[in-house]
Amino acid sequence: MITIVMGNNKKLFQYRHESDTWKRYLQFIQQENNHLKTRLSQVLQHDTDDEFLERAEYFQSKFIAEDDTVNMLRQDVHEIDQMLAKDKVEESSLIKELQKKLKKMNKDMEIVERQFNKLKTDFNTYLADSL
Repeated sequence: MITIVMGNNKKLFQYRHESDTWKRYLQFIQQENNHLKTRLSQVLQHDTDDEFLERAEYFQSKFIAEDDTVNMLRQDVHEIDQMLAKDKVEESSLIKELQKKLKKMNKDMEIVERQFNKLKTDFNTYLADSL
């Protein structure tokens, strides 16, 4: 019984580390997204044509959607943190539920990372080609 608890404690320590990493990364994405929105605002202060305005609206909507995604993921991380804070987290049923949530969160974070990097690259490429 003691070895199971000790093994679970190591897992829990790792799960908390992963949660902290996700929180830092989501904060980074939020800051980068804010930076991109600020850059878009700066560019729009100059004379722009209708085609550029249309594309700017597209990027603005993508940036807003990114904010929504980050907020949803923050909520998911918060739920994981609540599970990790429970007194009886060592129970095997709770460990299994945590592992399931963590696996899903890892996949979600990979997708968000790819999508955000693509959005950032597309936006910067568009500005470089258009200005």
